[in-house]
Amino acid sequence: MPTTMQQVQRCCVCRERKPRAQFSVATAICLECFDRGYAFCEECGQILRQHEGPIRRSQYPRTYRYNGQTLCPDCNYRIAGRASDSSWRPEPLDVSVTTYDRIGSKRKFGVEIETAYCDQYRRLHGRTKFGAKTDCTVSGMEFDSPILYGDAGLATIEEFLAFGREHDWYADSDCGCHTHYDMRDESLDQLCSIAYAYRKTQEVWCRLLPRSRREGSYSHRARWNIDEFRGAVDSARRSTRSEPFTEVVSYLSCDRYEMVNLTAYYDHHTFEVRSLEGSVDPETICNWIAVNCRFMDAVKDMSLADIDELFGGTRDECFEALTDLIGDDDLNDWLEGRKDYHS
Repeated sequence: MPTTMQQVQRCCVCRERKPRAQFSVATAICLECFDRGYAFCEECGQILRQHEGPIRRSQYPRTYRYNGQTLCPDCNYRIAGRASDSSWRPEPLDVSVTTYDRIGSKRKFGVEIETAYCDQYRRLHGRTKFGAKTDCTVSGMEFDSPILYGDAGLATIEEFLAFGREHDWYADSDCGCHTHYDMRDESLDQLCSIAYAYRKTQEVWCRLLPRSRREGSYSHRARWNIDEFRGAVDSARRSTRSEPFTEVVSYLSCDRYEMVNLTAYYDHHTFEVRSLEGSVDPETICNWIAVNCRFMDAVKDMSLADIDELFGGTRDECFEALTDLIGDDDLNDWLEGRKDYHS
């Protein structure tokens, strides 16, 4: 019997149409692609990307190995963290009262701090809100915060990194500092405005970064353009998905290594800003978080046309518009210093 269109499916990796019998169980990945680059977590069954796989689909987390098991990040934390003091999960931040004067935003956030050297970090087990885990791209450990908020969240980062300063921690050019920003309360239009504003100001943010972050493979410029974004928004508004913004991400074929990683919305309902260089300096990290929170809050209710008008000038004019949005003299002085240093 000939194969009908109802009996075939398009692989989301190689994009070829193949008979449904040639697909891995409960996935849109054909068996050939799955064998080349994917695995299932042996604890929970989640689809994972293998480190050595030549094909990577950004919305799937990477694999971890522990005692011969293939594990997802959560199961690795749960199992390896219980069996060893070398890695552990973050502990929730629970502050009944906090201020927002310093950060200037009520948006929740988180941070991933990669290190090249982190002597004595095991002493922090049970004494910090941060979690610790290995990362194959750096020579030290990666430290993940819980969900943070308010000035208390910034103070939590400072308290954690004070220990690092005491023990001469450092980050090198292989490291990055990734910050996540909560998007759970944003509408489709607000999500689109924030994403669009970052794309319009991409070259302004690049002026604040060292060359290794502007041109590195783990934090590169977005490859989609403005016209493609507008097409993605139109597609999302017609979408029947429960989370229509995922239609935007899918339409653009976003890369998780873009400076602003929109694919983080798939799993965490966050936007991940990956562009900051590796740092264990609390002032740098806290200022960066405050600047991004204030920027998102300022642009989220603008229309795309408003954003075009605001950031339609030269790069210097766009930088001035950015600092006007931030609206804090100390933060703007810090931004000016980074711009002058990295220009």
